[in-house]
Amino acid sequence: MHNFRLLSTKCLPTAAQNRLIQAGASYNCWNFIENNPKPFEAEVRDKALIFTSQNAVNAVIEHLQLNDNPCYCVGEKTKKRLEENGQKVVKMTQNAADLADFILKNVKNASFLFFTGAQRMPVIEVAFQAHQRQLEVVEVYTTTARPKAVGQFDAVLFYSPSGVESFHQDNKLDQAQGFALGNTTAEALKKYTHNIITAKQPTIEHLTATVRKYITTLA
Repeated sequence: MHNFRLLSTKCLPTAAQNRLIQAGASYNCWNFIENNPKPFEAEVRDKALIFTSQNAVNAVIEHLQLNDNPCYCVGEKTKKRLEENGQKVVKMTQNAADLADFILKNVKNASFLFFTGAQRMPVIEVAFQAHQRQLEVVEVYTTTARPKAVGQFDAVLFYSPSGVESFHQDNKLDQAQGFALGNTTAEALKKYTHNIITAKQPTIEHLTATVRKYITTLA
C-alpha cells in the first residue's frame, strides 16, 4: 500500500494522531472552523438545560452559575464536561434527533433552555415545534469558517456540517474517502460525495478506530 494521505479537518490530540500514524497514515490537519463565545443572557432558574456540544457547555459555564438544573446532552464528551462542572446529566444520546425524541416522549412538565451555537442544524427546534412544545434557544458561540486550499488526499475526516462547508469552499473530495464523525455531518457530506463512512458513535476514538480499520483493508 502506498503512503495513505490523510487530512483531518480538525487538528486532533496527539494520542489520536499517533493512532492514525501507527496504522500507516500520513497525517495532516487544518482547523477549517473556529468557535468563539458570544455575549448572551439567560435565566436558568427552574429550567432544564439542553446542550449538543462541548463548545456550548464551555461558553455557558464561563459566564453562568448553574445550580441543580437537570441537563440533557448529546455526546459522551459533552456529558463528561457537564459532570466535571457538577451538573446532573439526566440523559445523554449520540445525536440531537434521539435526544429530542427522548425528551418529548418522557419529559412532560419541564421548561427547556437550549444552549447552542449560532450556526447549527435546527433538529431540536423543529422537533419541539412539531409537538407544540416551548423551547427557549440561547446562542452562546459563533462558528467562523477558515477555508484553505490543501490539495489532494486519500481520505478526509469531517466533524461537523460547518467543517464540511468550509472545506468545500476551496477543495473537492474527488475520489477521496470521506469519514464523518456522526450522522448530521454525514448528511451534510452527501451534498458532495456518496463515498462516506460514518463512525459507529460520534467520538474521536470511534472515528479513528474506523479509519484504522479502513486502512487495514487496503493492505
